[in-house]
Amino acid sequence: MRYFFSLIVFLLCSVTMQAQGVVRGRVLDKQSDEPLQFVNVRVNDDSGKLVKGGMTDAGGHFNFSGLPLGSYTLQVSFVGYKSLTRSFLLTQQKPHHHYNALYLAEDTHTLKEVKVTGQRSQMKLEVDRKTFTVDEVLAAAGGSVSDLLENIPSVEVTTDGEISLRGNSSVEVWINGKASGLTSDNRAEILQQIPAESIERIEVIDNPSAKFSPEGSAGIINVIMKRDRRAGYYGSMRAGADNQGGWNTGANVNYASKWMDAYANMGYRRRRGNGGNTSDQRYRDNETSPFSSYQLSEGENNNRGGNLFARAGLTLHLTADDDLSLSGMMTSGNRSNDNKTTYEYGTFDDAGNSVADRILRRMTWGDGDNRMYNAELDYTHLFDKDGKHKLEASLSFSKWKSDGSNEYLNDTSYVSGSSILASAYSYQYRPMDINSRNWEAKVDYENKVSDNLKIEAGYNGRFSHENTPQTSYEYNAVGTAQRLQTDDSRLREDPYYYNRFIYDSDVHALYATVNMKMRRFSVMTGLRGEYWKVNTHSSDYYQQETPFSKDYFQLFPSLFLNYELTKSSQLQLNYTRRLKRPRGGVLNPFKNTRDASVIEFGNPELTPEYTNAFSLNYLKTWDEHTLSLSSYYKPTTDVIERIRYQGTEPTTGEDVMYMTSLNVAKSQSAGAEVILKDKLWRILELTTTLNAYYYKLDGFSTMVEGQTVTGDADENFAWDARVQASVILPYSITVQATGNYRSRSLVSQGYRKGNGALNLGLRKTFFNKALALAVNWRDVFNTRQTETYTEGPTFWRYQKNRRDPRINVQLTWNFGNMMGKKKKNDDGGGDDDDGQGFGGYDD
Repeated sequence: MRYFFSLIVFLLCSVTMQAQGVVRGRVLDKQSDEPLQFVNVRVNDDSGKLVKGGMTDAGGHFNFSGLPLGSYTLQVSFVGYKSLTRSFLLTQQKPHHHYNALYLAEDTHTLKEVKVTGQRSQMKLEVDRKTFTVDEVLAAAGGSVSDLLENIPSVEVTTDGEISLRGNSSVEVWINGKASGLTSDNRAEILQQIPAESIERIEVIDNPSAKFSPEGSAGIINVIMKRDRRAGYYGSMRAGADNQGGWNTGANVNYASKWMDAYANMGYRRRRGNGGNTSDQRYRDNETSPFSSYQLSEGENNNRGGNLFARAGLTLHLTADDDLSLSGMMTSGNRSNDNKTTYEYGTFDDAGNSVADRILRRMTWGDGDNRMYNAELDYTHLFDKDGKHKLEASLSFSKWKSDGSNEYLNDTSYVSGSSILASAYSYQYRPMDINSRNWEAKVDYENKVSDNLKIEAGYNGRFSHENTPQTSYEYNAVGTAQRLQTDDSRLREDPYYYNRFIYDSDVHALYATVNMKMRRFSVMTGLRGEYWKVNTHSSDYYQQETPFSKDYFQLFPSLFLNYELTKSSQLQLNYTRRLKRPRGGVLNPFKNTRDASVIEFGNPELTPEYTNAFSLNYLKTWDEHTLSLSSYYKPTTDVIERIRYQGTEPTTGEDVMYMTSLNVAKSQSAGAEVILKDKLWRILELTTTLNAYYYKLDGFSTMVEGQTVTGDADENFAWDARVQASVILPYSITVQATGNYRSRSLVSQGYRKGNGALNLGLRKTFFNKALALAVNWRDVFNTRQTETYTEGPTFWRYQKNRRDPRINVQLTWNFGNMMGKKKKNDDGGGDDDDGQGFGGYDD
C-alpha cells in the first residue's frame, strides 16, 4: 500500500509539473547589441488579459514561470524603442519556451522628437532645439566644457573663452537647466574648470518659449551633467596629459536602487597654455588728416592653472510619486600667468615713415585663487503614474569668489634712432577681487489634460549680489627696472584707478503656456511677465558714490505653430521676445589697463537691449539621413556695443585708446542654418552644419566724457561651416576629424577677419569597452587666431590674438555595471514628452 500511495503522489506531481510552463529570454539593443535593462515585458492570453508581467534585469533577462499550458502573446516595450510582439505555445511536449535574443530597434520616427543614432552617441534634431550627446566628441577628451562647446554646431568659442551662438554673443549658458551662478564675467573661467567627461549632453535652444528665461537674444546653451541611473554601482577613472605640460585625473561612481540614486564625481586639472598677441594703433587729429603717431606691440604669454572639481548628489524616492534631491557642485583652483610685451611709440614724418621715440617693455605677472560653489534642493511630485501631471520645485544657491592681482613692470627707454636718451621705469600692483552670490527659486506645474491639451505655469525668482573692490598701487623711478614686493613701503595708492563696485539685481517672473493639438496641427502660446530691479553703487578713492537704480516690467510673449506634413517631416513657425541685460564687468566703471595700449571700463547706466525673434523651421528624417533647415529674423533695439575712442591718460598725458560699452543704435539680423546628418556604409557618420547670417547696425553719434564718438552705419554678410566625420574601424577603433571655418564678420566700428581650424581625434577600446584610450590634436595647423580691425575718426587699430595647438592623451577605465540601460530622469534638460509646440500625428 505504501508503494502504491507513493506512485500516485509521483504521478500527480508529474502531471502538475507538466501543466506549468515557463517563458524566458533576453532583450538587446539592435544597433549596439547591448542588453537593455528596465524593459517592460508582458505575457497576455488569447483574450488579451495580462497573465504575467515585469521588467528585465541588468543583463536584459526576463523569466516567467507558473504559466498554464496554452497559447500566449509576449509584448516587449521600452521608451524610445519600437515595441515588439511575439506569439508562443506551451504544450506538455514543450512546456518551456526560450528566446535567445529579442532585439529592440530605436524608434527613429518618434512623433515628439526625431532621434539620430550613431556610434554610441545621439544627436536629436527637434524643431525648437538641438540636443547633442557628447561621448563621441574625441577632440574634447581630457579637455574642458569650453573645449567641448567648440565642437557643437553653430557655437563659437574665442581664444579668450567668449561664447557666441550663430555669431551672436548674447547667449545664456546654463548648467542642468539653471544659470547656476554663471555670468558673462565668470563663465569662461568656470567652464574651463569643468571636465568634458562630466557632461552627458548639450542642448542648443535658439528660440525658447515663455517657460524659459528671456535672457539672451541668441538663445540658451544648456549643459547637462551626467547622472546615470542603472541598477547597482558603476563608475570610471581617468587620467591624461598634453604636450604643453598640462595633465588631468578624475573618477566618478554611481549607485542606484529602488529607494535612492546617488552619484559623486571628482577631478583635478592642471592647465598650461601658450599664446601671443600683436597690435598696431595709429592716431590723427581728424578723419581727413594723415596719421601723425602710432603704437606697435608684440607679446608672448604663458598661462598656468590648477583646479579641483567635485560634484555629488542624492535622490530619495520617498514614495512612488515623490522624489527629493540634494546636489552640489564646486570648483576650487588657482591661476597664474606671465606676459612679456614690447610697445613701440613714435610719429610719422612728412614722407609717412615711422620714427620711434620711445620703447616700453612691459612684464606682467598675474595670479589668483577662485572658488565656485553651487547647491540645489529639488522636489518632484507626480499626480499620476505617467508623469503627465506633476509639480516641480527647486531652490539653488551659488557663490563665486575670485581673489586675484596683476603686477606690471614698465621699463621705458626714450630713443633717437639707435641711441637711448634716457630710461625710466614704473611698477604697478593692482589687486582685483570679485565676490558674487546668487539665489534662484523655481516652481513649475505641468498638466497634460489630454492627448490634445497641455498646460504649464510657474514662477522663477533670481537674486544676485556682487561686490568688487579694486585698487592700484604705483612706484615710479629712473634706472634699472626692478620688480617690487607687493608690500613695499615705496608703493603709493593711485586714486585714479581705485574703485569699489556693488551690484544688486532681483528678478521675479511668472509664466503660463498652453499647448493644443488638432490632428496634424499644434499650437503653443505663452506669456511671461518679468519685474526686475537693478541697483549699482560705485565709490571712488575719495568715497564719492555714484549710485544708479532702475526698475523694469516687461512682457515676453511666445507663439509656436507646428504642422506635421508626414510622420517624418515637420514645419514650424514661431515668435518670441527676448532681451539682453547688462551685468557685471560691462557695468563696472573701474579703469582696467591690462593692455598698455587700451584703458577699458564699464558703464553702470547701460539699459537692456530687446529683440523680437522670428523663425521658420523644417525638419525631415530618413532611415540614414536627417535634414534640419532653419531661418530667422531678429530686429533689436538699444543695442549694447563696445566702442573705442582716442583720449589721454590722465597721469601721464599720453595718447591712449579708451574702450567702454554704450546703448548705441538699432540692429537687424537674419540668417539661415542647415544641419545634415548622414550615416554612410555603416561605418561613416557625417554631421555638416552651414550657417549664413546678415547683420546690419545703424550708425550712431554720442558724447562720452566730452568727446563725440561716432560709428558709421554698416552691414555685413557672414557665414560659418563645420563638418565632423566619424569613422568606425576594425579592432574597436574610432577616428574623428572636425573642421570649421568662420568668414569675416562685422563688429562695432570695424570687422573681424575670417579663420578656421582642424581638430583630429582617435579612440581605441579594450576588454569589452572596460578600458578606453583617446588621443586628440586640437588646431592641427595653428590657424585658430582672432584678428580684428577697428576704426574711428581719429584712430585705426589692428589686434591679433593666438594660442598654441594642443595634443592630449586620455586613458579611461570603466567599472561596475556599465552594461545596464539608463532610466530616464529629470536632469534639467528639455521636455522629452512634448517638446515645444509638438503634436502627434493622426490619420
